[in-house]
This record gives sequence, C-alpha cells and structure tokens, in this order.
Amino acid sequence: MNILVIDDSKLMRKMVGAIIAAEGNTPHAASGAERALKILDKITIDLIFMDVEMPKMNGFELTRLIREKKQSWIPIIFLTASTDDTHLTEGIESGGDDYMMKPINSVVVAAKIKAMARIVNMKKELDTANRRLLQLSNVDALTGIMNRRGFNESLKRDWKNHTREQKEISMVFLDIDNFKAFNDNYGHQRGDECLKQFSSVINSQLKRPMDTLARYGGEEFVILLPNTALDGAALIGVNIIDALAREKIPHQFSPVAPYLTASMGITSSRFSAENETILIQQADQAVYKAKMQGRNRYSVYEPKLQEEGIGKLINLSAI
Repeated sequence: MNILVIDDSKLMRKMVGAIIAAEGNTPHAASGAERALKILDKITIDLIFMDVEMPKMNGFELTRLIREKKQSWIPIIFLTASTDDTHLTEGIESGGDDYMMKPINSVVVAAKIKAMARIVNMKKELDTANRRLLQLSNVDALTGIMNRRGFNESLKRDWKNHTREQKEISMVFLDIDNFKAFNDNYGHQRGDECLKQFSSVINSQLKRPMDTLARYGGEEFVILLPNTALDGAALIGVNIIDALAREKIPHQFSPVAPYLTASMGITSSRFSAENETILIQQADQAVYKAKMQGRNRYSVYEPKLQEEGIGKLINLSAI
C-alpha cells in the first residue's frame, strides 16, 4: 500500500515511515496540508496517518478538506497526544477513522496497518464488483453489445465532446425489416439467433473504437459516430446494406428480399440539433421515411418541410 504520514515533526515522520516500510508498504511524508494535498493529487494513497496539531491547518480541518476533494474513501488514522474525549469526537466527526496515542508503539502501528490493509483490499474488491455490475447493466444480455441505457450514457458523453470541440457527430438508426414475420414463422429461438447474427454483421462494419453500436429495443439498433460527417455515416449505411446482402440471413417470409434486410435513418449534428434527444428523433423520422420508400435502404434526414410531421428526407440508397 501507499501510506502517507502527515506530521510537522520530522522525527515522527521518519519513525512511522520506517514501520510502514518494514511492513512491506511504501511510505510518503508531508509536513503539512499543502504538501499533503499535492501528494494526494499525484499518487493513489491507500492509508493516511495524520497528526492533529499542525501549523496553518490542523488535522481535523485537513481531513474535512480531503473528504470534500476526494471521491474515493481513504482511511485516516489520527496521531495525537491529547486524551480529551471531545478531541476524539471531533476527529471522528471530521471524517477520521481511528486514533493512535503518542508516543506511538511500533507493534500497534504495524497492527493498524494490517487491519486497514484488509479493509482497503475489501473495498477495492467491492469497487471492482460494482464496476463490473455497472458494465453488465449497460450490456444487452442477448447480443452482448451495448443496451439502450449504455447507449444513452455514451450519447450524453459524446454530445458534450461535440459541443466542446464543435466536431460533427452522426447517427444511424436501424430497424430490421419484417422482423415480426420472422419471429412468427421461424420461432423466437431462431429470432434470438437472428438478432445476434445481425448485430455481429453490423458491428463488423464499424472500424473505430469510438463508434458505438447498441440494441435500442426489440429489433431496433443504433450506431453513434463521433467526429463523423454525414457522408461518412452514409458510407456506413451502404456498407451495412452490402454486408447483409452477403450474409444472406434467410427470411423467406419477407416481401422485401429472401434474406434479412434493414431500414436505416441517418442524421447528424449539422442539422442544428439542439441536443442529443433531437438527434435521436431525427434519425427515427428518417427510418420511418426509409420504410415508406420500400425498406432495405437508408434515408438521410433533411430539416426542410419539417411541418410535414416526419420532415423531408432524401433517400440516398436503395436496392
């Protein structure tokens, strides 16, 4: 563990530091708040031994500041010569976790380190498990790609980047053609396999790590393309149509083609989208137009004639 000793006494810093090192840990030392905060900004500290009485800022004040600044919990053990009960109470209320009386006992310090190490390790394991649960909550259980919740989080993050950097961001919304007929005739098990195969085909057309494919719901999928102009998104639309034609996932109950196809709507931030929600609405409107024009194609949103309800959309590709 990385253990920080904060004490205005050089002798105390050396004594506690020696015990820390003897226990196989890495000691770091600071004589006061300013130096301690710099260390905390640069190094991941696992445990802090802190003197209570220090010039400029005492241990209680520094502890409150650390708790305010640091999102992750760091155990703090106060070092003090005071036997006043109110001192103890104030220390715990300020955010401290334990107390040690001066003069220190090396055996007690070593025991405290071992006890805190167990707690720190348990917290790290818990944090890892929580991160894993968060990742799972953002993944579609069937296809293994991102789900709607995960996509919405990615969209918010990428939209903020777009707003800051003023780089175009594009979106492709996909709806599998006649998927209900597929499920009704082939069965839901085949339908699930179809969704997995479909997502794999679409994913194969995305070449950059920053591109996001998600299952938006049912047979609806969505692709988010940061730093991508509209023509780049259109090219991906063409590639997806070609890839599905090559894959030829059988769908003899589709009036469009004997294999699985998709209708796609494409839009980008160039159409004065005020926020990420409007971007989704534009892409969804474009999907609707693609379906009206015969499916197995993509349509690009065009904001003129918005009063028509679905907007005027230009079909740029058809099979």
